[in-house]
Amino acid sequence: MPKKWNAVILAGGLGSRLNPLTAEMCKPMVSVANRPMIDYAIDHLRYAGISKIIVCVKKFGDQLRKQIQTTWTPEYLEKMGLEIIIPKNDSKGTADAVRMVSEHIDSENVVISMADIITSLDMKAMMNFHIQKKAQSTVSMKRIEEMATKYGNTMLAEDGKILRFLEKPSSEEIYLSALTGGGAESLPIINTGIYCFKKEIIDFLNNNEMMDFGKDVFPYLKENNYRLYGFLPTSNYYWLDVGNPTTYLWSNWDMLRLYGFPISPKGVRQGDAHIWYLDNEKPTSNLSHGPYVSLGKNNQYGTSNFIKELTTVGSNCRFSNHVYIDRSVIWDNVKLGNGVRVEQSIIANNVEIADHCIIRSNTVIGPNCKILKPNTVLDAQTLNENTIIE
Repeated sequence: MPKKWNAVILAGGLGSRLNPLTAEMCKPMVSVANRPMIDYAIDHLRYAGISKIIVCVKKFGDQLRKQIQTTWTPEYLEKMGLEIIIPKNDSKGTADAVRMVSEHIDSENVVISMADIITSLDMKAMMNFHIQKKAQSTVSMKRIEEMATKYGNTMLAEDGKILRFLEKPSSEEIYLSALTGGGAESLPIINTGIYCFKKEIIDFLNNNEMMDFGKDVFPYLKENNYRLYGFLPTSNYYWLDVGNPTTYLWSNWDMLRLYGFPISPKGVRQGDAHIWYLDNEKPTSNLSHGPYVSLGKNNQYGTSNFIKELTTVGSNCRFSNHVYIDRSVIWDNVKLGNGVRVEQSIIANNVEIADHCIIRSNTVIGPNCKILKPNTVLDAQTLNENTIIE
């Protein structure tokens, strides 16, 4: 008897827009509020009652597989009633990735999700909608108020049936489409990258060479009168495409404020101030911090360290005296000298920064960089991995 639902997480993206943060890891491994993005994707599906998840990996696939297996141990999976399969995958697109793992899908319906988005979408409600509509394919949808031309837009009928796709249209195209079908009240609506399929669509993929869902599969299904629906909840939900350093910074701020609830940062939460401590390891009295912060373990803080709100600090970091950090993300094994200020910036693993340096205005410092010159100021700059400033 086949299961009612399996899920596939597409985790093979190159993450090139996140460089240099993805210089040594794939995008699903990148930590948001001290938790890899792949874990948020798994939890989102697990909370919907899905018990079998197939993860499609590609770049740094062995590293990602090891990371997943370290967190989601056999004992933990058994406790959760969950099965995670991570087959090898060298796909050429989103549809091709699902085709290559189709032998592992043994359910009547399947969810396809992405490892580089964070969302509070009610997955169970979408799955129920898919079944109620007897849909062959259902696409998650969301209304947006701005930047409609940044994403592909969709026209929906009142019952949710997809009428038309607009692939990253101009403002004029959106306006004209509103006049000719669907009504302005339904615009703009974007595809947020989570799909439900009947098993027959997976079988269909095995009999053709279509590579991408957005470019190939959905237009074909629409043109050939398949039952293709868009799930657009009446209440708004949180969704963020973590595609570049700016949105990555936002994702940390948002998860610290629990915008993605019920998925949440790693660690133990302390009270209503949304303070997250890994392994419940509270910092020493040398550190003062505001609300909405996530602090890793085995860190050393000098005197008069202050971590302001909306900040994530990883583990095994060494901060000297009078360090000030505000609305920033610090990864693991980072050394900050006396009087260092970090404001609205990102510092990757194994970075060393000398005394009295100032890092601000969306600066991104890649892994293994060394700023050895005191009083250096980096303002809205990007340092690629292994850069040395002397």
